[in-house]
Order: sequence, then structure tokens, then C-alpha cells
Amino acid sequence: MEMQRKRRPTTDYIDKVQKGVTTTMRAVLVDWLVEVAEEYKLLSDTLHLSVSYIDRFLSVNPVTRSTLQLLGVSSMLIASKYEEIDPPSVDKFCTITDNTYDKAEVVKMEAEILKSLNFEMGNPTVNTFLRSFTDVTSENQNFKFLSCYLAELSLLDYDCLRFLPSAVAASVIFLARFIISPKVHPWVSFKYVADLPSPPFIPICYFEDH
Repeated sequence: MEMQRKRRPTTDYIDKVQKGVTTTMRAVLVDWLVEVAEEYKLLSDTLHLSVSYIDRFLSVNPVTRSTLQLLGVSSMLIASKYEEIDPPSVDKFCTITDNTYDKAEVVKMEAEILKSLNFEMGNPTVNTFLRSFTDVTSENQNFKFLSCYLAELSLLDYDCLRFLPSAVAASVIFLARFIISPKVHPWVSFKYVADLPSPPFIPICYFEDH
């Protein structure tokens, strides 16, 4: 599914589509959404999906600087409905913006996002592949926390859109393992991850020695 073009953002939309949005502005928005997710205790999956929706929307729809935060909260509203058992209300998402946008504006943007993405909201993210890895291994909490942190850092970097989520996840695993155990090759004991019984999985090519 990650290979489907319709479920992936373009890698050059800042230059080709947007006129009032920069990579720095995108990074500021994502950083703020991380804080929103922490404030409302949202799942990591919700955050990753939110950013995916933002990038996919921006790939085909030019927006103004004043609309960017609205796009962010509306994307997180949709992702919350998709992932959370008890998602925050529209009013809470308005409040988190200091009521810069009212309920009607958020709901309208929500509808625009859904229409633009053709209601195809279930795309895999970096977090999807990280979870498939950690679910079948006995990693400690330090590894899980570090991996989650590194994955969130990748969301801030517009250039990471050039890579498939599975490739970014593999890089996160590699770096986390190296940071925790610098004297052990990061891929040692992890190649079997590619043989998971069901997708999503991290392709074996990412685990080859170079």
C-alpha cells in the first residue's frame, strides 16, 4: 500500500505546488502538532497519520500561510477519528488554536481534506513499520522510546518524503540500535524481521550488510 502513488505525497510540492508555504513553516506546524498530540494524549499513530494527510493535501492544493494551522488541526481531527477510541472534540481542536478558527471552519476544512484524499485515509506510516518490528522482538523500553523519538524527528524533515515509510523506519531502527549498542552491528539478529508472517514488513534489502 505504501507504494500506491495516490496514498503518498509528492516529494517536491513545496516548489511545484505551494507559493506561500515553506519547508520551515511545515516543520513549525509539525512541531506544534507534536505538542498538541502530547496535550491530548493522542497515539503516535494519530500524529503520523496527521502529518501524512497534511503532506498529501499540500501535494495537490496550494494553501495560504494563514490556512496552514487550520489544515493541521483538521488533519489531526480526522486522524483522531481514525485511530483514537475517544477522539478529542472539534471544540477542543478549536481551543488548542486559541480559537483562531471556529468550529465551522474546522469542519469545512475536514470535508475538504476528505474529498481531496478521496476518503482514502488508511495509509501506512513510519510508525506502522516500527510497530511491526517491535511487536515481534523483545526490545526494551529505551529502544522503543528512542525509536519513537527518532521517527517523530523524521516527520519534521520535508526531505524524508523522498523515502518510503518502510525505508525511514529501517533507518530509525538502525540508528536506535547503533546509539544503544554502538559496538554491535545494528542489523545483527534483525534480518528475520523481513520474514514476518503478514505485512506490513520491512523489506529484506534494508537489512543487508553494506
